[in-house]
Amino acid sequence: SSSSSSSSTSDQPTSAEGAAASSQLQQPSSPSSGKKGRKAKKGDRAPLTIPDQAPRLVKGIRNMSRIERILDGSEPQAFKRLTLARFSCKEFEKKAIPEDVLNQVLGLTLRAPTAFNIQPYKVLMVTDDLLKLRLTGGMMDSNKDKILKAGATAIFLADKDPLQLVPKLERIKPEELQSEIPRYVRFFGEKINSPKEWALKNTMIAVSFYLLAATSLGLATAPMEGFNEDVILKILGIPEGRYTIPIVIPTGYPAGTGKFTKRLPPAEVFYFNSLDEPASNVRAITDSSLVE
Repeated sequence: SSSSSSSSTSDQPTSAEGAAASSQLQQPSSPSSGKKGRKAKKGDRAPLTIPDQAPRLVKGIRNMSRIERILDGSEPQAFKRLTLARFSCKEFEKKAIPEDVLNQVLGLTLRAPTAFNIQPYKVLMVTDDLLKLRLTGGMMDSNKDKILKAGATAIFLADKDPLQLVPKLERIKPEELQSEIPRYVRFFGEKINSPKEWALKNTMIAVSFYLLAATSLGLATAPMEGFNEDVILKILGIPEGRYTIPIVIPTGYPAGTGKFTKRLPPAEVFYFNSLDEPASNVRAITDSSLVE
């Protein structure tokens, strides 16, 4: 189509026109059949046109996997930085964590996968100073200071009776799968595993998401096992028969610098097809990897 002119003499578009311009591709006008566009003058804005390939792009996006649609190529380096930045914090600043930051950490944690999306866990965030003080009564001496100073402590609770979750899960499951949920839970949570084993397996996936989510938002973490579960459950008023605590994670702002900790050689951890075939070409990721 021929170029359209504007009656405005300003070089700047109006706010409405500017918003439209930023959301569409600008292209030089092309001559139309039988008509000739006038010569562009100072003050004219470039015509806003939708490129011919737009319908094909929309169709292509719809056929993409979630990985193709969402990732932009920067993730490998970003994830490398994230895994290197995470460390087990030994000392925290006594500083509160903004609520919106904690909410983002928990929102990311919720994306952790679980078997059949059952999500047999809960996370109790302890931020109250008096409750933190009470929690220290169930902690090893070396862990008490972390609880007191960290802005929040995440108590991960594995649900040993996931069948009680079924009514809630039916709201988010496709209708054709709703009747199958109890059977899945009984089979995997009672026959193949004990209910406790099954709950712990699923909860620990969420734990790994939590650790990296917190790191991504500038928080340090200290995953801990040095606590008395029975005491913690009693302090928090949590039913002992239903929940077990695999891990407690003080979370906050580090007081020290943290340090890089070595891992076993990759060939002693990873294998292909059998334990007789170590993955000899896997490279350990270190701080120097960031500049390679």
